[in-house]
Amino acid sequence: MSRRGVWQLRRLLVHYCDQGGSSRGTREFVETMMPQFAADNPQLAVEAAVRRGQHPGLLAEYLNKTTRHVDTKNAPAEEVLRQAVYLRSSLGRKASLQVKQRTRSSTPSIQGAWSHEVQEALKAQA
Repeated sequence: MSRRGVWQLRRLLVHYCDQGGSSRGTREFVETMMPQFAADNPQLAVEAAVRRGQHPGLLAEYLNKTTRHVDTKNAPAEEVLRQAVYLRSSLGRKASLQVKQRTRSSTPSIQGAWSHEVQEALKAQA
């Protein structure tokens, strides 16, 4: 994804095993889809690396010096392409921020406070 016109993903490394069965879809992606993906995205460096005896994956390096790894073990080539597009489209930061404390309101609820007795009274009316 671009932020203010600058693409955040700098490098995408596709690593796979040239013999392993879990790398079948990733090998197909490298052979057939990766050249077109690299041509469509000239702003990033797309590389492939053979790692024998290792499961396949995608390693993304972003402009803000963070990295993300996506495991593509036993994934078909279309799924590997989808994950590559996902990594290209993300900003490279953590997904969410933690809420440090609960939200409190100074205005009481119009409906009133919940109590067990009110729930029992509603059940009795029905």
